[in-house]
Amino acid sequence: MGETGPPRSAKRAASWDTCVRGESERARRQARVTGRPRRGSAPYATRWAPALGATAIETDRDKGNRLRRAAATENNELVGELHASRARARKLQELTTALGDALTTQAVTDVIVSCSTSLLGTAYATVLLLDVDRRSVRFLRLEPVPDEVARLMAKIPPSAPSATGDALSTRRPLFHRTLAEYLSDYPHLRAATEALGVRALAHLPLVAGGDVMGLLSLSWSEEQRFEPGERLFLATMAGQCALAVQRAELFEQKSEVASILQRAILPRRLPRSPLVRLAARYLPAEAGMDVGGDWYDAFYGPDDRLWFSVGDVAGHGAQAASVMGQLRNTIRATAYADLDPAAGLDVADRLLAYADDAAEDIAVATAIVASLDSTSGRVVWSNAGHPPPVLIRAGAPPVLVEDRHGPLLGVGHGGRTQGSTVLGPGDLILLYTDGLIENRDEALDIGLSRLLDAVTQSPALDGPNAVADHALASSLSGITRRDDLCLLVIQQPTAGT
Repeated sequence: MGETGPPRSAKRAASWDTCVRGESERARRQARVTGRPRRGSAPYATRWAPALGATAIETDRDKGNRLRRAAATENNELVGELHASRARARKLQELTTALGDALTTQAVTDVIVSCSTSLLGTAYATVLLLDVDRRSVRFLRLEPVPDEVARLMAKIPPSAPSATGDALSTRRPLFHRTLAEYLSDYPHLRAATEALGVRALAHLPLVAGGDVMGLLSLSWSEEQRFEPGERLFLATMAGQCALAVQRAELFEQKSEVASILQRAILPRRLPRSPLVRLAARYLPAEAGMDVGGDWYDAFYGPDDRLWFSVGDVAGHGAQAASVMGQLRNTIRATAYADLDPAAGLDVADRLLAYADDAAEDIAVATAIVASLDSTSGRVVWSNAGHPPPVLIRAGAPPVLVEDRHGPLLGVGHGGRTQGSTVLGPGDLILLYTDGLIENRDEALDIGLSRLLDAVTQSPALDGPNAVADHALASSLSGITRRDDLCLLVIQQPTAGT
């Protein structure tokens, strides 16, 4: 057999010398001693490269390549995970922002379902909220399912095991990457799940402050890997949703208290008399906004004059409604004490300015107080920083009565004045709060012009109800109402009406 490596004995020395013939003596000595050619020794390297461990050299190169490939793969995986983490962070931020604008449970659950589809690509999303006792379901928001699926789900006994019940009882998310995994845990749900056409499911308890608020159920039409990072993201998302639900529940409880209080304060019915016609409207702010301190009132005093007022306490919530009730009752008391409208407002101003329990953010209010002698038609009124009334004379265009008689209520300055006019047969006066005309995206003058245009479409002869309806229907058409509003219309009737 031929030589496979450098010589290892004196017997092979001659062959070795022959192989390196042409080398310098120094090169030959180096080759004999080290078993390796001197650098640059082409004849030796060419002749003995296979014999000097070429296989080992190639193996080291392969190992290096493998290490480099492994490092590149690991680096790519890290970069991919970084991109995925950034994408999840953006999705979470988008969800959090959307939830921040939703204040009611209905609005919150709508956002959750919508974002589940747009951000996670789910086929179906369901939000289940528990009652205060956390034992019964009080609210369910789900996307429509095919009739066949609904029929099959109706056949499932309520007591049957389910991922929903297991996730709620353990307070831990349940992830099923494939339909097979899900059906291995809940085989009795095969018919309904297969008909639904989903291939992966996640059931996420909504836990906030240690309290289980409900559950978010997500399903996909494709199988999911649910890597650890994805599971952590979905659990974090559920936590944000739970906080939003908790905030919405607190908001609704507070709003309900304020709404009950406000309804108790506002008059249940308006006075009826053949000598005057009245109409009133009250609308709370659109869903998601708190109850405010708007009020209207109308009553007959001891001298048979008709007293009426409209006002607005700054701020929102139960405290604003409470202050509104105090002011309304104070104005009634001053009327029964035979004080004129300006003097009555001065009393209300002092009450609000020096009340020990007046909150800083609702320490002021605007109001108009007026009295009407139904026999003569004479109206006396005082305006404390309130939007101007609209006077509609029979057969004439509406005008704003822009007289101001004193500052806001709550500033502690008395000495308010008052004005007067006479309503003829068919004449009408409209009082309102700023929610009817105010829009944060436009100047107040635009809202006032819109109101005048609206009541122009309903002449005074149409009556107070028609004027009130036109003001509501047309004045804020297409504009989001961010404040509650009320209006009061008083008309001196014509003969025979």
